[in-house]
Amino acid sequence: MTLDVELETFEQQGFVILESLLDAAERDALVRALAPHERDRPMGRNDFEGQQSRRVYSLAGKGEVFQRLLEHPRIVALLDRLLLPNWLLSTSQSIRLYPGETAQAWHTDDAFYLIPRPRGRLAVSTIWAIEDFTVENGATEVIPGSHRWAQEHPDERPHQAIKAVMPAGSVIVFDGALWHRGGDNRSPATRLALSPQYCQPWLRPQESQLLIVPPARAAACSPRMRSMLGYSIHPPFIGQVDGMNPLRLVDPDYHTGGRSQLSREAAAADRVLYRPGSKMDDHG
Repeated sequence: MTLDVELETFEQQGFVILESLLDAAERDALVRALAPHERDRPMGRNDFEGQQSRRVYSLAGKGEVFQRLLEHPRIVALLDRLLLPNWLLSTSQSIRLYPGETAQAWHTDDAFYLIPRPRGRLAVSTIWAIEDFTVENGATEVIPGSHRWAQEHPDERPHQAIKAVMPAGSVIVFDGALWHRGGDNRSPATRLALSPQYCQPWLRPQESQLLIVPPARAAACSPRMRSMLGYSIHPPFIGQVDGMNPLRLVDPDYHTGGRSQLSREAAAADRVLYRPGSKMDDHG
């Protein structure tokens, strides 16, 4: 499937499934890195978190192996087309459903942004199948096309849901406005997923990524990771620190661009300030 086909499917259905992107070694590395954080962790606090589910939050700060997943090139390619430049990581968590877990309530991942539906795209979510997603073990359920609904709830209108059945190593990418839910686990084994979510650069992320990965640690991150954590600017000045790009706090090479880099950033800000609605194509 080409990128253009993936994007067309996403726009029409509200989601696209990309199969078998992670091999067994990559999945094993994620499971090993997650294990100490899952150990002795309590089950969910309510039905939404899952009283037979174990979740680990803030994965961006829990190891490089998770950061590599957060900036997987196939996901980045989609996000660069679906969101504005310097899009942000909103949250990253693991979700392990144990046998006997019941289905979640229907929900959307952008509901806390109080903008009437239907609305422009605010967020994009991903759910990585670290173990096979099957009908029996609680594969995520989605309602195709529901990202275009107005204020209707799935309990209030006819709909046809499908289960995102996919082999381990696959990922479902979906609009934050798509109605979905975790399924019920009727199998004798767990169903493990990792779920990074991303948002537009002008929105507040669900997790405070700059506390999860503070400047001293962000200095070792890739440029893309720094940007999605919030060490970046959404023109003209959203994200600034003391009136300047926060990237200067973590990138030792930031000032090597000299006046030319600062001029590019100023030009990007001016385009937005003096020509509202103009295309924001600068990644300063």
